[in-house]
Amino acid sequence: MSFTESVKNEILNKPIKENCCKRAFLAGLIRGSGVLFSENDSIGVEFRVRDEETAETISRYLKNLYGYEVREFSVSEDRLNKRDNVIIGVSGEGAENVLEGLGVLKKSDNGGIEINFDMYGEVTEKECCLRSFIKGLFVSSGSIVVPDEKNTKGYHAEMVFSHIKSAEDTAEKLSLSGVVVKVAKRKGTYIVYIKSGEQIKNFVAYLQAPVSVLKLTDLMINREVANFSNRQKNCDLGNLNKQVGASAKHIKAIEKIRNTAGINSLKKELEETAVARETYPDESLSDLAERLDITKSCLNHRLRKIEEIASKL
Repeated sequence: MSFTESVKNEILNKPIKENCCKRAFLAGLIRGSGVLFSENDSIGVEFRVRDEETAETISRYLKNLYGYEVREFSVSEDRLNKRDNVIIGVSGEGAENVLEGLGVLKKSDNGGIEINFDMYGEVTEKECCLRSFIKGLFVSSGSIVVPDEKNTKGYHAEMVFSHIKSAEDTAEKLSLSGVVVKVAKRKGTYIVYIKSGEQIKNFVAYLQAPVSVLKLTDLMINREVANFSNRQKNCDLGNLNKQVGASAKHIKAIEKIRNTAGINSLKKELEETAVARETYPDESLSDLAERLDITKSCLNHRLRKIEEIASKL
């Protein structure tokens, strides 16, 4: 199961108690995946849900809130996610009442009905309703990608919108709730997205999916531990390469002195240092200084002196 499915399942498996929040959740679902159509001079809508169990729940909400009976479900293949979607149709008698109640339609100035392009109206006035609405949006149009064996690129969460105003309004609502998001255009659609692991965790917490928050926290900790281990290995390797390079430089200078003036030409402490460096070429400066019972600073001074003498021969 992907992380997206985990979050959506957690949202869908938690019953909504308040009618106002049921209404907001339905409105978010329709705004996220609904398609309006005209039928016999009236307006209807089709929207997608994940499975028949969810469709049954939505049908109960529609009946409880508006007395609307969903006649049947249809199934549509989702090739991108390699699974089927269940399509719920709201049309015919009572459909306009449902859509007006969910804030999708509104009364026009001339007394007719028109599309309400303002997503965040009366249906999301209460904080609990706003949260339920965004849950519906995420369930119908959202996704979250986290690093795993298949994805090594990083964290990414998004919700997709048809209009820039809807995306910008959603970004503003989330930002006011403490979730930092950005908006971008992509192939004729607009996305509200998050790239930070911490902010995605804030978003999942906002969606009231605590089990998924814990999963994400564990993943982030394990990833950080792995990254720290890799950084440490790289650092150790870098230090080792540096150490080996310095040792080779010292030995080259000592060999030059031995082959020209002779190692005995050095002062006693420099000769002692040169012999130790040749005998223990793989030791770090700290270990070599301890062997000679001198400070690392003193050892560095002696080795620089040896290099200086070699450069003059």
